[in-house]
Amino acid sequence: MLIDPKVNKLIIFNGGGGIVERQIKLSLNQGLNKFEIANVPASFDPNSADIQLEFINPGDKDSITLQQTIVSLPDRNTSQQIIDREKSAATSIISYAIDFTRELREKVSNICEASSYRTFADMKGVFDFIISASKVGEIIVKIIYFIADLRIKWQTTLQVDIKNDGKNAQIEGFLVVDNQTGFSYENVELGFAIFELPSTDMEIQYDNFGEAEEEMAQQAISSLSKQKRTQRMRNLML
Repeated sequence: MLIDPKVNKLIIFNGGGGIVERQIKLSLNQGLNKFEIANVPASFDPNSADIQLEFINPGDKDSITLQQTIVSLPDRNTSQQIIDREKSAATSIISYAIDFTRELREKVSNICEASSYRTFADMKGVFDFIISASKVGEIIVKIIYFIADLRIKWQTTLQVDIKNDGKNAQIEGFLVVDNQTGFSYENVELGFAIFELPSTDMEIQYDNFGEAEEEMAQQAISSLSKQKRTQRMRNLML
């Protein structure tokens, strides 16, 4: 079954990337229940994927268990071929866009422009899991994973308002979130943490998602409690 758990928490790193927490309430049938999570970016680290079960009925702890998780990234070469074809098609469509009506031409141009910026990180990863239930019931499932994407980050900025007397000023500090990924996050609990991703080329990171990335993800997750965080805010759309 395809499910799309809501992102309810997002901790963004100042150096790029972050930790995503999603949650959903599921109805279970007796036996094996297989679920496929939608909208998991290819920038996520499969080694950091975690499933946590919250029991609505405490008595279900022995009858409902997480059986298996299946996580993987899409094939790099195949994905790049798809992206290249999309970009080529977008270029061809744009060259003939003058033949469309103005309203349709603007819509087509927006779609084609989005295709031109698409990268491997905007593709979808695989995150499936199987829950075994000895009886019909309900369960709350939390999904947590680390994303290594330099295109989403936060930075600080100051605004100085100098008063008319020239002697006094008011200084306000802001946190600015920049999200240039193909994934949006609406109405989330947003947290900020200090953590620097390795300053290597993004293409190299995705081609070699191995021990270095696993260590990076575990370091980011385990060190969150030690990192300086800002206040959290709700009702944001990134």
